[in-house]
Amino acid sequence: MSRNLLFALSLLAGMAATAAAQDKTVATKIFTDPNGLRFWVDGIPYKSAQVFLWPTGTKHTISIEQSQMIFPGTQWKFASWQDSTGGPTQAGETITVTADTSLTYVKASFSTEYLLQVLFYSCSTANVGDCHPPGRVAVGGTVATSDMQLWVAADTAITLQAYPNPGFVFVGWGPSGNYSTAPFYTYTVKGPVTFANFFEGAKRVTLYSDPPGLMVAPDRTPAKTPAELDWAQGSKHVLGAVSPQAEILNGDALWVFKEWSNGGGQNAVYTADRTNVPESLTARYVRGARASFVTNPVGLKLKIDGRENWPAYNFVWGVGMKYQISAPAEQVDVKGRKWVFTGWSNGGPAEQEVTILDSHVQTGFRLIANFEPRNKVTISTNPPGLPVEVNGKECRGTCSAEGAEGEQILLKVPSSVSISNDSRFDFISWSDEGSQNRAYTIPANGETKLVANFKNMFRLTAVADPGSGAAFQVQPESADRFYETNTAVTVTADVAKGYRFKRWDGDLTGAYRSGSVTMSVPRVVRALLDIAPYAEEAGVRNAAGETPDAVVAPGSIASILGVNLSGSYEAGRENPLAQTIQGVTVRLQNRYLPLVFVSPQQINLQVPGDLPEGDYKLAIKWDSYPETATTMRVARNAPGLFQKKVDDQYFAAAVHDDGSDVAPSTPAKAGETVTLYGTGFGPYDRIAPDGFPLPANPPYPLADTVEVLVGDAVAPAAWAGGVPGQIGTAMVRFALPEDVQVANGGAQVRLRINGRESNTVLLAVQ
Repeated sequence: MSRNLLFALSLLAGMAATAAAQDKTVATKIFTDPNGLRFWVDGIPYKSAQVFLWPTGTKHTISIEQSQMIFPGTQWKFASWQDSTGGPTQAGETITVTADTSLTYVKASFSTEYLLQVLFYSCSTANVGDCHPPGRVAVGGTVATSDMQLWVAADTAITLQAYPNPGFVFVGWGPSGNYSTAPFYTYTVKGPVTFANFFEGAKRVTLYSDPPGLMVAPDRTPAKTPAELDWAQGSKHVLGAVSPQAEILNGDALWVFKEWSNGGGQNAVYTADRTNVPESLTARYVRGARASFVTNPVGLKLKIDGRENWPAYNFVWGVGMKYQISAPAEQVDVKGRKWVFTGWSNGGPAEQEVTILDSHVQTGFRLIANFEPRNKVTISTNPPGLPVEVNGKECRGTCSAEGAEGEQILLKVPSSVSISNDSRFDFISWSDEGSQNRAYTIPANGETKLVANFKNMFRLTAVADPGSGAAFQVQPESADRFYETNTAVTVTADVAKGYRFKRWDGDLTGAYRSGSVTMSVPRVVRALLDIAPYAEEAGVRNAAGETPDAVVAPGSIASILGVNLSGSYEAGRENPLAQTIQGVTVRLQNRYLPLVFVSPQQINLQVPGDLPEGDYKLAIKWDSYPETATTMRVARNAPGLFQKKVDDQYFAAAVHDDGSDVAPSTPAKAGETVTLYGTGFGPYDRIAPDGFPLPANPPYPLADTVEVLVGDAVAPAAWAGGVPGQIGTAMVRFALPEDVQVANGGAQVRLRINGRESNTVLLAVQ
């Protein structure tokens, strides 16, 4: 063949390959973040996410605008490009992409910006020389003299600062001071926003005191008089006074605020008029006298000037001023005892008005409120310190309640009190044999004692070592394994499969599975067990899973199920298969079978390919542990189909004609050829070596006819046989029927060989 002819054939083959590649299309999604912004693809504009079907290898141009505005005051500024290939982010308004299976999306990311406007006072151009602005402002540290606009990234903190000129005061950020009255204000931008600054003319207000030099508190800020303040014309302020206070220069004399010179009281609201004429106000004080009130017994409550929550009843009150005092008719102290008011030490009524006199400046004013107790009931527990609820309040130890004869006390006692995880007290009875939770009627004998009696309970804890090796029965039975002190309890260990009882440990000894303990304290008994490997009876089955018939085929991969068959999971070598893994062997008479993997609950192995049909006994041995055995039933055909898990659902292990997986994301289509994988299909037309992978050549076709059942339809196998490079694994190729029935994302598929059927699997079908 000439060189030119070879070149022509090569060129034609390359063109054919290129054409075949271009015939394939890929789906690529183009969108913006946030969604709804404009972009162009190959010169065509779009405003929402789009999916394009492009031939593989074609190039396409994608463009955006650097900034876009959909709503007034809000714009989106381009940040970067990202795509599904995982490559570095791209910048620029226009990019070019090449269609490829890895390019599933392209995203243009934008950041959000908001318009911030600041409105300033301004001077007219004609009279700029005569303009006297009330102050200066700064935005973000920059002094501004006219209206300005800024685009600010969302969630940015902007600092506004106001500096009033002499004769003016700053009153707030607008509109109308809605944002803040502080001259230094930090605002986090979360949307379009407009600020204005407001200054007002200042009015000088001077605060004095009578006598001079005392402390006042304008706008709740303490200041010594005289206090000169510049307040905005028309602004409102709180005129507060520090009261009481001591005048150190006058022998520590005490003074109490009475009124302001304009007639206002404590914390009166003052409004500065709209003139710059200075004004003065005087806080008038009177001499103070110390007033104190006590209760007998101490610790009870009084109402002084309408308040009951005073930390103490010690006051400084003004001479000539009137005050209200009140003692409640009855009350309960912190211990729950009830007291009844009997009278004040001055003989006055429970509620009365008192006036401070000049003489009280030196002597002070003092009154005592006298109370007497009601009948007393003392409640305790045996043993001491356990909780009892008395009139809705928990009591531990000894507590009491007061009341008149015939009044009732509500008593509640818990059925059980936990001391620890292993010890508790259970309620038995009250000392008066009354019901557990009740209303107790107070008798007339002054003091009564009630005792709640409890019994001690201890927990019996029974554990196995190893932990899953045994369950326990106890006599007498107890749902939570708690028993009253000194109860004799019999414990029996029910040993699980895969273990053997050795002896007791902890609070129980002996080599018998049953024993007895006395519950004088919390008890812990431990059943020590030996590992005794266990294989299920007739526990050999198809490694693909549960099949209709509990048989395995010669040369197939089978599973032995049991307990403690090995120490942990370990896979053996792949070529050839090992006959021992982790010291585990499986023996058929004098033959040691090839092992795929071992684990505590399962061993996978290859069934010898020369076994006739029938029942066989397998012996399993792990190191020095006792040998266990199981039965294996062998049949010529025992088909099983492998499955794989996808998103918590199992699907058939299958591939398309191009070798890619059949899966929910890449389902098979009606009419296409699909390959299923499994084991136990039966003998090949030639002998296959045990424990070694099948060669690629020659092929190992199945000796028997395979029928593929798709739902109720029967599809003939195009080819069935061993999988090259695998051990004990077979495959079958077939054409998926055109009228395949699909449910739950797939079709029900099974095999039938010589009348014996496989397990049913779900094949992902479009």
